[in-house]
Amino acid sequence: MFVKVCGITNFIQIDWAVELGFSAIGIVLYPKSKRYIDSNFAKKLSAYARGKILTVCVSLTYDEVKDCVALFDYVQIYEYKKVKGLIYASSTEPLCKNYDYFLYDSSMGRGVFNEDVPEWIYNYKEKLIYSGGLDEKNVRNVIDKIKPFGVDVSSSVEKSPGVKCFNKMKRFIEACKSVVAKD
Repeated sequence: MFVKVCGITNFIQIDWAVELGFSAIGIVLYPKSKRYIDSNFAKKLSAYARGKILTVCVSLTYDEVKDCVALFDYVQIYEYKKVKGLIYASSTEPLCKNYDYFLYDSSMGRGVFNEDVPEWIYNYKEKLIYSGGLDEKNVRNVIDKIKPFGVDVSSSVEKSPGVKCFNKMKRFIEACKSVVAKD
């Protein structure tokens, strides 16, 4: 199972993600985010992670990440743009189909879990990364019920915005692995 930890803000958090077995890290380049990293530091974080773990630059629009695209494995944006390694993010059914993965953000970045899953979401399982308020308690149910390609976590593995907690990250990835192991 693909498991991404988003909102990475420093090098030690990358080391933790690698050590714990996460599939990818997300670095947020959206200026209004509490987890915002400027493009110069984002490039350093991506270079540090290269070869250790997949990297995703995250923002609302392509313009906010265009300076960093070449240094990341994936681009996650909330607007459709034809780019290599696109993770198209939305809380509504995508009109386009030309993306590598579809990140369904049930809370649009608010970190609030929503148990109501629209029926159309099941049509995208093979490319679906489920996001929005996931934590170690509810992720098992999401994986069991929806069977997405992957999941994405951010705020529930933090002490405070942008400050990840190793133990919370560990509990989350263990919860994901426990569901996959039983299948």
